[in-house]
Amino acid sequence: MGTCQTNQDHSTMKNKALISFLIMLVGSFLSGYFGPWWAPAAFIVIATALAGLPVRQAMGIGALASGMVYLFMASWMNTLDNAEIIRKTGLLLGGLSPVMMIAVTTLIGAVTGLLSGWLGSALGAILTSKKD
Repeated sequence: MGTCQTNQDHSTMKNKALISFLIMLVGSFLSGYFGPWWAPAAFIVIATALAGLPVRQAMGIGALASGMVYLFMASWMNTLDNAEIIRKTGLLLGGLSPVMMIAVTTLIGAVTGLLSGWLGSALGAILTSKKD
């Protein structure tokens, strides 16, 4: 009987993580598309603080969501780049190809999401802690 209850609690945590990931993925994309460059990071901080995710989970979900959003947006913007600004920027950075520029952008997005998830989890823990 105890095992069943443990599995139910574990299932609830998985569902919470999946829902949080989907919310962060959609919210980060929309905030990045319509807002400034830092809006996806701010959204992840707020979402992880409100969701009350543990630190490791918040960091992983934040990194994955932000990395995927940056990967999609960088790839999409590369296809729309008629002036070849991405290629020219890559040349200024030591001859990076557009694919490498997308990879670097994705890495930067993932690190930003990781740090945003960590900050949001820490803020959520502070906000929900009860002072005696």
